[in-house]
Amino acid sequence: MAAAAPPSPFDLQAYISRYDPHSETHLQRLLFLAHRFHELHRDDGDSSSAGEDASGLAVQRMKRAGNSRRYLEEYGGVEALPSSACGAASPAQAGGEIAGLAGTPVGARGPSRHAHHSPHPPQKHAIQQYLDYDPAFPHHAKLSGQAQLEALEGRLSTAQSLLQKESIRSALLALAEFHREKGELREAWRRVARSSLSFLVQSEGYHVSIHVHGREYCANGQQHTQACLLLLELSVDLREWSSVRDTISRAEHTVMGNLNHDPLFHQKLRTGSALAHLAEGRYSDAAQAFASVSLELTNQFHSVLSAEDLALYGALLGLATLDRDNLHAKVIDGPFKGRLELVPVMREALRHYSRADYGQCLSLLQHSIRRDLLLDIHLHPHVPILLDMIRDRCIVQYFQPYSSVSLEKMGKVFGCNAKEMEDVVAKLIGNGGVDGMPLGDGARINALDKTLSVEGQKSVEKKARRRARVKAAKMGVQFERNAFSMILRVACIESGIVTQSDRRPGWRQRSARARDGGRHVADRIGPDHFESDESISDDAMDVDNHIVNPNEF
Repeated sequence: MAAAAPPSPFDLQAYISRYDPHSETHLQRLLFLAHRFHELHRDDGDSSSAGEDASGLAVQRMKRAGNSRRYLEEYGGVEALPSSACGAASPAQAGGEIAGLAGTPVGARGPSRHAHHSPHPPQKHAIQQYLDYDPAFPHHAKLSGQAQLEALEGRLSTAQSLLQKESIRSALLALAEFHREKGELREAWRRVARSSLSFLVQSEGYHVSIHVHGREYCANGQQHTQACLLLLELSVDLREWSSVRDTISRAEHTVMGNLNHDPLFHQKLRTGSALAHLAEGRYSDAAQAFASVSLELTNQFHSVLSAEDLALYGALLGLATLDRDNLHAKVIDGPFKGRLELVPVMREALRHYSRADYGQCLSLLQHSIRRDLLLDIHLHPHVPILLDMIRDRCIVQYFQPYSSVSLEKMGKVFGCNAKEMEDVVAKLIGNGGVDGMPLGDGARINALDKTLSVEGQKSVEKKARRRARVKAAKMGVQFERNAFSMILRVACIESGIVTQSDRRPGWRQRSARARDGGRHVADRIGPDHFESDESISDDAMDVDNHIVNPNEF
């Protein structure tokens, strides 16, 4: 197997230019990369330059937007609120804060009583390894932000006093944009929700319903579309996937009719749904959703995902979850094929997979694109799982044409030793294969010879004949028992020895049972000969103390 080419140096400028420079995902990805490259630099010392560049761009963005809260958190000047167990701050638990890398939360709601400000950061953080802390910026940003907020609040109060719906809606959206620039994503979400519909808001772990007759503030479909997409974008930035699903459901039932102002509206909703499926580990649903997004959607939704992200996510998830036929129909040969030009490495991996060159496919994924996958803010926690799913699927399909294969040779194909391959194959046998596709009938490992084998055709046919003989023998025995029981009952009726119970329950019925010693009437006739098939074993049936072996037939 030819070695895959190592990944090219990471081009930070080309990567970050895919996203809207004013969006929250732009800043989140810069901070994520800064932390990731800091960890890589600590491990191998080769990523210092990329980490410094990412940190510099992130600081420039925070200073340009006046985002002092996020700035203080990154430098340790604000004590971050507790994060969730998965290492990312939950908005419901942390007041709408977004997780950075390695459990470093990114503030989303402004200063609170839980935050402790200090003029100097108390400890070294990743971003502080590259850039010095500017103590003057938080103070000036706070004063400037207060003045802007007072002006925007006054604008809203004026519009509300005049009962001007369009002015109220514009003021609320301006406040939402202000809070988003300051990193207060939860408050921005509330403002947008008030400007559009009555949404269910989750705050501090409790459900609070906002009823402000918000539907009156949106006068047409274009305004509804704008509000729904803003809510979707903020929910993704908050990592509130239940809110993403709720927003999409409401948008699909609210925004209907002519969408000339945004013909890709429903494709953007489908993209958000696919991202929620991915985040919640429903990889098959995510693959189907990404593969079904229209090719017309490229960078029109780059405040959430770029065109390269759509291609990368769809190809990787399809390779991990779809069988060969569906993969060809929906990804390799379907309309999605046009997106693969944006990710040449994934296109080559799919080509090798299609040609059954599984070793080269896995080599490309492990050595040429794994680094880029781990640098993606949405994919990185799922990369090990998805690559293992692809490997298992390749192993199952590799073994299908054979009845016996050396584990050592399989290890050379898949880039591991015989012991590691044996562990992987044993796990596959225990799990029954991949998506209902087993390794083979009676697949087993010969630990001495280090081989994986399945039963031969003759053995399979022999077992099938034996199962047919056993089934025929069981049917014969059951027929004999049923016939004997019917003859016995007819004979009892003709001889008048069948006893019937009294029509009226009472002392007569109880006395009859007492004379019979407490036995049921049916017990005087004999045992019930109508037995279930489960009482008859596959190997032998006992009829009238006679062992019937089906192999004698």
